[in-house]
Amino acid sequence: MLGSGFLVYNRLLKTIGTEGLSRLASRMEAVDLPAGHQLVAAGKPISHLCFIETGLASTVVHDDGGKSIETVMVGREGITGWPVLLGAETTPDETIMGVGGRGFLIPAAEIRREMEEDARLRALLLGYINVCLLQVGQLVLANGQYSLRERLARRLLMCHDRLDTDDLPITHEFLSTVLGVRRPGITNELHVLEGIHAIHPGRGNIRIINRSILEDVANMTYGVPEKEYERLMARMQTHVAAPSLFSV
Repeated sequence: MLGSGFLVYNRLLKTIGTEGLSRLASRMEAVDLPAGHQLVAAGKPISHLCFIETGLASTVVHDDGGKSIETVMVGREGITGWPVLLGAETTPDETIMGVGGRGFLIPAAEIRREMEEDARLRALLLGYINVCLLQVGQLVLANGQYSLRERLARRLLMCHDRLDTDDLPITHEFLSTVLGVRRPGITNELHVLEGIHAIHPGRGNIRIINRSILEDVANMTYGVPEKEYERLMARMQTHVAAPSLFSV
């Protein structure tokens, strides 16, 4: 249980407003979320949701042959475990921390109860779920119609949106997992992006040098969910300040 006066960075929590946040605070638990920490296990009951404060979580789809791909990325703009808010008890997908950070856990039963009593909270969280579904749709479009270079640029922009630094602590191996391609392909495309002065890749780190170049490379694979998220925030705006996360 959290006491009064605690600070939050999660934009959903900021947008709930003081009264709504105070009600949730008594039910939330602050937790450390190291890289690799599993927030949602495939096929297991979703007992808690997590408002991400810092770091990055990835929802990853696996098949029986060992192949995998990321479908949804969550940072301080969102919440993990949201299938339970749509009536699901489990999901075949896994959600893990790709970049370590912190968050607030809340029991699924508690937040469902709050959503039944608070129409504003319900509208906010359902609006966020819509943004996540748009992410999935854009991923399908990108995978079917765009090159690996464009998809990689999209992914780096999404990471940059959610981290307070130009230095992204992500590895080639993790990028190959979430993008569903072999590592040599990732390494080659990172070198290309370095050659056009968009990024500087290092060991376990990718520095964003010129975001505008990345946006040009990403083309139309990037921007639709981000714009919809900002529209949601504008609709739900309260007197609580919520600094912009996305640059679109």
